[in-house]
Amino acid sequence: MPGTESKNIGYGKLILFGEHFVVYKVPALVAAVKASTSCKVELSSKNSESEDGNWSTGLLVEDNRPAVPGYKRKKRDEMIEATHLVLKHFKVDTKQRGVKITLGGDLCAVSGIGASASNAVSLSRALGEALGLKLSEEEVNRAGYEGEKGYHGTPSGIDNTAATYGG
Repeated sequence: MPGTESKNIGYGKLILFGEHFVVYKVPALVAAVKASTSCKVELSSKNSESEDGNWSTGLLVEDNRPAVPGYKRKKRDEMIEATHLVLKHFKVDTKQRGVKITLGGDLCAVSGIGASASNAVSLSRALGEALGLKLSEEEVNRAGYEGEKGYHGTPSGIDNTAATYGG
């Protein structure tokens, strides 16, 4: 995606063995894939009244990821919840500051490939960068885990870990 830093990515994943057992803490074999979601975050000035005009507060998400038909529509509410959880993790209040998120990359948004974790991790990296934070991989992973809660309630942690560290 033009204009998006390649470092603001989350990798896709494949669970080769133990797919649904990981939530019960049973071991699984997982591998990251090269395909990834990229993210760019733009922030308005805090409490801006003139410089940013109508964009001074609120949330705007532009999702340019490739996807199977109907996936984005079906997962929209979960994606927005995950986004709010990541924003909350970084203490960003969209009532005080506008946030524009642009998603892209070559990971197809589809169930089973880690698209939700890739989204949450790439957002965590991009938001950290926009806020001027120097996040460790563990901090990115923690923020990605918080975002995964928007999709899965109580995630296992395997998806966000693969999305963060790659393989």
